[in-house]
Amino acid sequence: MRDLVRSVATAAAALALAGGLVACGGDDDAPTTGERPSLPADAPELWNPCDGLDPEAVSTSFGVRFTVRTGTDAEPQCSFAPTAEGDPAVDVSYQLYAGTLDDLLRTFGNQEVAGRTQVASPEVPGADDARVISDVADDGTLAVTGFVRNGRLVQVVNALQPPPFQRPRIVTAVTAVLGGLAEHASESGITDDAPGASPTDQPTQ
Repeated sequence: MRDLVRSVATAAAALALAGGLVACGGDDDAPTTGERPSLPADAPELWNPCDGLDPEAVSTSFGVRFTVRTGTDAEPQCSFAPTAEGDPAVDVSYQLYAGTLDDLLRTFGNQEVAGRTQVASPEVPGADDARVISDVADDGTLAVTGFVRNGRLVQVVNALQPPPFQRPRIVTAVTAVLGGLAEHASESGITDDAPGASPTDQPTQ
């Protein structure tokens, strides 16, 4: 489990570095979200998890302002870059997985660290199952990852924040984002065949 959280921290750190850690408010080149498009019942070849999220609601949950990056139609991205130093960085991805979340987590082995790693199974409306895992790295950085499953569709939320942080708030915020993703997936009817997924069930980048 610790390796899983470390991989989440690495991904979130890469996100933060790619965004310069502190996003410039005047960056006109950074794609931002506008009104959320509706997802058709027949899933397109590429799908952006950000389509199911309200940026204002995400900012409210985390208590900070973000610069939202959604990429392009050809290369979708869903990331929330901090606009102030020390704020959390968040990204969202998805993958297909035929097993349960317990099966998925078992692939990482039982590497929880007593007194440091926390695993929760929140009730997320509209979802088949959900997990939220949090851990504090050796340098004091908080890494939180959340998984929410609708059928074979597993959506993943990664959050990373340097100290000081409020761990319960970040865990609650990640759980809230999982709720938005699960609701959109359930309403869209794409829980069994997610767009852009290959037969090997590879996650989005």
